[in-house]
Amino acid sequence: MATVPLNHFVRASTLLGTTYTQVYSAPASTASIMLTILATTPKLSLYSLVNNFSIPANDVTNLAVGKIVIQNYDALYCYAGNPNAVNLTCSILETLNTTS
Repeated sequence: MATVPLNHFVRASTLLGTTYTQVYSAPASTASIMLTILATTPKLSLYSLVNNFSIPANDVTNLAVGKIVIQNYDALYCYAGNPNAVNLTCSILETLNTTS
């Protein structure tokens, strides 16, 4: 079994298409805290976070109003209204999950 560090910062980034794309998945024995979800440009839908949310061209917004906790094997899936129109970057703190 691999040793999980107590705290580890990671960045997940992807250019979104028009179908659901996995942006990030929490590893085994890890709880992850999404600190920011930065999105740039036109329309974006994040399952149960935002829907039909418009971002002005050449602008950025943080879609995570608070911290979002993701448990073992949970994942964030996203898609955009237009192909290759939204770049999504997440800042994530991974930490040892002792409840699994």
